[in-house]
Amino acid sequence: RLQSVQQRGFSTEEQPDDDSNNTTTEKLQRFEDANPERIRDIQVNPDGVGSQILPGNLVYKKYKFSGNTRKVPLELVHGYFWMMWDLRKTGHKTILSNDDLIPADRAQLFPLLQGVKSLNNADADLPFFFVDSPLAKNVTLLSIAFRDSGFKSIPSWTEPFQEAFASDDGVGTLKLSVTERLSLYPFRGSLTRVMKKNTPEEEHNSTLVYFGTDVDDFRDVLRMHNIMTNYVFLIDSLGRIRFAGSGPATEDDVTKVIQFAKDLVKEEERPSRNSKRSKNRKR
Repeated sequence: RLQSVQQRGFSTEEQPDDDSNNTTTEKLQRFEDANPERIRDIQVNPDGVGSQILPGNLVYKKYKFSGNTRKVPLELVHGYFWMMWDLRKTGHKTILSNDDLIPADRAQLFPLLQGVKSLNNADADLPFFFVDSPLAKNVTLLSIAFRDSGFKSIPSWTEPFQEAFASDDGVGTLKLSVTERLSLYPFRGSLTRVMKKNTPEEEHNSTLVYFGTDVDDFRDVLRMHNIMTNYVFLIDSLGRIRFAGSGPATEDDVTKVIQFAKDLVKEEERPSRNSKRSKNRKR
């Protein structure tokens, strides 16, 4: 699989120089252990509970009488309904939109999530789907939701984005529905059919679904601690996260993500031009 990823985008006639090949290979080898490393450039809202959460859904609690501080489960400190008041406190924006495009040399790979399917029942394991599938794009806006409350906000991001890049085949959108409730797992076939019926046919390939319970690391890496809202990520052609946001898109959010996508398109064009120049010099 990695071999086919490394070959993507290069014809047999137009190979980049050796240094370019080595750099690409080194970056793609990180797919082997892409999880679980928190994405450092995701900006967690300092007003939200997410800024306090440690891996394993733990938080620090200081005991008054002993003065000791210990790691305890999140719910023991904030209660079982913390997500609702967290949304009110953060305005549904539990992670804040990046003000700048995450530089390529700092960008980290999207974490591993296996068992993902499209509504057409095609395998769509992440992050491989971004770089190693017939639908792979140079730039992808990925939207993730766990509940209906999150799905309702996705069009505020995707609709203006799709309109801005309607004529660019190298830019696309994906939607991922994550269902981690064990009680619903036996009904995954029926739920997928309902989603397929309620989704336009032209979006079946770009609408992904995941049913399972082993997503704690995946959520933690992407800082998706609150599952009552939605999350968006701008992904480049190597499966790296270059922008993150959450909640309903503001006008400023839309302006940013469209501009960053345009910047990525230009970034993707540079290696191609450099490859052609290198080829001409060799002639």
